[in-house]
Amino acid sequence: MNENLKNIISQFKISGKIISIEAHGNGIINNTFVVTCEINNKMYEKYLFQKINTNAFKDPFRLMRNIEKVTNFIENKIKSSKRPFLRVILTKNNTCLYEHCDDFGNKEYYRAYNFIEDSSVYNKSTDPIIIYNAAKAFGNFQKMLIDYPIEDIEETIPNFHNTKERYKNFIKDIECDIKKRVSTITKEIEVIIKNQDKCNLLVDLLDKNILKERVIHNDTKINNVLMNKNTNDFLTVIDLDTVMLGTPLYDYGDGVRSACSAVIKNDQNPNSITIDMELFKYYTDGYLSEMANYLSQVEINYLADSILIMTLELAIRFLNDYINGDTYFKIDYPDHNLVRARNQLNLFKEIESKLPLMREYITETINK
Repeated sequence: MNENLKNIISQFKISGKIISIEAHGNGIINNTFVVTCEINNKMYEKYLFQKINTNAFKDPFRLMRNIEKVTNFIENKIKSSKRPFLRVILTKNNTCLYEHCDDFGNKEYYRAYNFIEDSSVYNKSTDPIIIYNAAKAFGNFQKMLIDYPIEDIEETIPNFHNTKERYKNFIKDIECDIKKRVSTITKEIEVIIKNQDKCNLLVDLLDKNILKERVIHNDTKINNVLMNKNTNDFLTVIDLDTVMLGTPLYDYGDGVRSACSAVIKNDQNPNSITIDMELFKYYTDGYLSEMANYLSQVEINYLADSILIMTLELAIRFLNDYINGDTYFKIDYPDHNLVRARNQLNLFKEIESKLPLMREYITETINK
């Protein structure tokens, strides 16, 4: 057992004696551990500990203020039920983070949560029930926060889903062309420039207050939902590092994009990418089972468009990183980000061709 880590963990308000510390999950941002404590008479309590990646999150205290306030808000709504929820474990000094200096004087930040037993996480699935319940989980998360005071939420990652701003930065980086790659990707650049209006759409509606800002998750991959390992019902939404203000359309659109595309984003055959319309229907049903009564007519009108826009945004991010020399996303080979961008651009075209069917299904579902 790592004694240094054990000492850090002991600074939190945990019960019992630490008997094991095990690496957990396959996250690529934060280092995560499951800590098991023995209380008495062979009774055990588990906790989830994380070392926060300060390269990704420059202000860990701001990050944790959002998470602590949001989890407390949700807990107050559902604590009388048997449903599990994510809870921040405080330090013995009643702070949500423990600050530690390593041997080189670098500051490290640790946090702790309760560990939710009998849960499963799926990185990808074609099971309609899992897709439905993942969408239902994110819809429920938005519903739980529908009356949260938005002035209390802090921006932790500026312009995270500001597609308009990402487009501007993309154009600037094309002009700089620091790695001299632009001449090899003119077709991909042309597709993005041709669709600038789509980059502006949701941001302009937010700026004009036609779309209302709400508290949203901002990273709606299905592996950010804990499922009951026996029934596949959702238990709770996790990975709240990106909880900020935005439109619910960001969560819905990115959720459909990631859950319902029938290819992984690293596939080197971009022509194989499709949007699975049956999974789209299950995802939409799950999301609207929670949020149909809470969406404005404008939000409903743009649900299908949000899928297209969030796909274009990710294509821009991958291609921009390729132009800049692959400095943000981890790559496994030289053209990895270019392959990812081409996949998303092909998915964009596929979704665009299915938009009328998507809009029709959303309208039918809302009107049931």
